[in-house]
Amino acid sequence: MNRKLIGESMIEADLIDNEQLDELLEYQKSLDERVPLAHLSVQLGIVAEYEFAEFIAGYFNMPYMSLEEHPYVDKRALDTLPEHLAKKFNVLPVRRQNGTLTVAISDPMELETLEGLETYTHCKIKAVVSPADKIKFAIMIVYQPNKFPDHAV
Repeated sequence: MNRKLIGESMIEADLIDNEQLDELLEYQKSLDERVPLAHLSVQLGIVAEYEFAEFIAGYFNMPYMSLEEHPYVDKRALDTLPEHLAKKFNVLPVRRQNGTLTVAISDPMELETLEGLETYTHCKIKAVVSPADKIKFAIMIVYQPNKFPDHAV
């Protein structure tokens, strides 16, 4: 499968322009550690978190989930993954059905996280992509409903 380079795809999606891509690539080269280009665009404020999540879901042909439009999570899903692990990996268990746990994750390339969740939960993991900041907020809400009684997510 031939996939376009992420930078090219970001330009085609109108997230960045050619000049911004050149600047991102130059900045990326100056870093001591490898930071993916798309992540840099969010960290530097060039691309909004929600735009990145929608883009990366499409790039990897994965479902995107707006946590605002899907405000309720399955209690069985929450019972499957303890709050401390959800916070540690910034993933939100959304649904558990027939041995499959659907989790919202901001970066579908975090394969170690997904494999670890599979091992811990003994469930097949189905990932959906959501913005990292929305996942973090939702974790706070759904695991401590008594603090926020009028909120679903």
